[in-house]
Amino acid sequence: MDNAQKAIMIGVGLFITILIIAAVMLIVTPAINLINGGAAKLNNLESSLVSALTAQFDEQTVNGNQVIAAINQYYYDQDMILEVQAVKSGTIKDYGVIKGNGTVSVNKGLSYDDEAERGKLSDLTNSSQSETYVPINARFDAHLIKNGDAVVGILFQRK
Repeated sequence: MDNAQKAIMIGVGLFITILIIAAVMLIVTPAINLINGGAAKLNNLESSLVSALTAQFDEQTVNGNQVIAAINQYYYDQDMILEVQAVKSGTIKDYGVIKGNGTVSVNKGLSYDDEAERGKLSDLTNSSQSETYVPINARFDAHLIKNGDAVVGILFQRK
């Protein structure tokens, strides 16, 4: 009887182990599918953002309103370089969370040495600051800043 009881206990233990493994598989499989679906949606979102940026700003002429709107839209984006040359042949001011190098090609965004280096949204509309003021009817050349083929920002230069 002792051997029969041990055999039953081993069988019950094995059955419970199989049930636990099946339950874990039932939970893990949908979670993996959910993660894969989320990653695919994120990639689609990124590519739609790139195509929207390309359509709006790739070697286009835009007005000051569009410059201000783009800076407002992407000001807090962790991966966007935003640069504006508000005065023709003037200095280029950075507004993004990361800064660029003043050209349309970068290896990676740079960190600010001092937070005061980063332009404030109010600088764009403050007419008393001639170096950063963007008149709403002024014309700007928009250029996409790229790292290889990846779009990482926008440079606006006054015409």
